[in-house]
Amino acid sequence: MSHAPIPPLTSTVGRPRPPAQFGPFRLTRPLALLALWHRRAHTRAQLSRIDAEALRDIGIGEAERRAECVLWFWQGGDD
Repeated sequence: MSHAPIPPLTSTVGRPRPPAQFGPFRLTRPLALLALWHRRAHTRAQLSRIDAEALRDIGIGEAERRAECVLWFWQGGDD
């Protein structure tokens, strides 16, 4: 019975590793999405609480604030 020869081990030293699209256990993308949703909810809550003077300081009008604050956390704005 003839066996095929085992190919020699090749070294990966010096070669760049291709980037993982989904990370370990394929959780990187879902975790990034959850982080984005959390950030949106947090910043929209903060935006809803600031006064008119602070709005002027950051260059946002009342109509823009209302339009952003009525969006759900999963709805994108200008991300």
